[in-house]
Amino acid sequence: MLPSKFVEAAGFPLPWQEKHLQQYISDRLKERGFITQQEAPANGGRADIVTNWQGGSIIECKKYLDRDHIYQAVGQLNLYGLNNTHKLVVMGFLTPDAREQPSALKTASMVEQDRRIQVVFVNLQEEWLPSSQVQVGFGLWNFRLPQLLNFKDWRWWFNVAKANPLILVLAGSLFLGVLPELKKLTPTTVMQQIHHP
Repeated sequence: MLPSKFVEAAGFPLPWQEKHLQQYISDRLKERGFITQQEAPANGGRADIVTNWQGGSIIECKKYLDRDHIYQAVGQLNLYGLNNTHKLVVMGFLTPDAREQPSALKTASMVEQDRRIQVVFVNLQEEWLPSSQVQVGFGLWNFRLPQLLNFKDWRWWFNVAKANPLILVLAGSLFLGVLPELKKLTPTTVMQQIHHP
């Protein structure tokens, strides 16, 4: 969803500021049954949002996430995250500048190699869109039905390959083992096998 459409659907005032996105994210988390605190003191700074989402998260909001803003937010979060085990989450809109988007996506995948860090492009993820249904938690635990895997998302494949390099070796071996047999298949050999099983 384009940031301008998101802003309109979410009812942000114009001109909107980062604090409006921060309030929106906090409200969405509260609607889902999580506790949030905005502008919480954290190691000499003020974290945008501290919440019990994902077992405890510190969220740094930026209007637009390009390479530089992601690095800036991760730097802030590393300071806020000292002496605690909270998940460190950068949230904002993917930059509308098409030339900057590939580097923003690559930077997000690079910083997410640290399992503690997560980058959320709120205008690209269904659960954060203004039109999506809120999943409500119950009491201290937040129950969610398991979500189907999104095989079209390159980040899913990247994380599987990163976590299980042996799968890549096995898949490659299987492919290379089957490849010579595939070369032997011709329309003539297939017809012969059908007529003479």
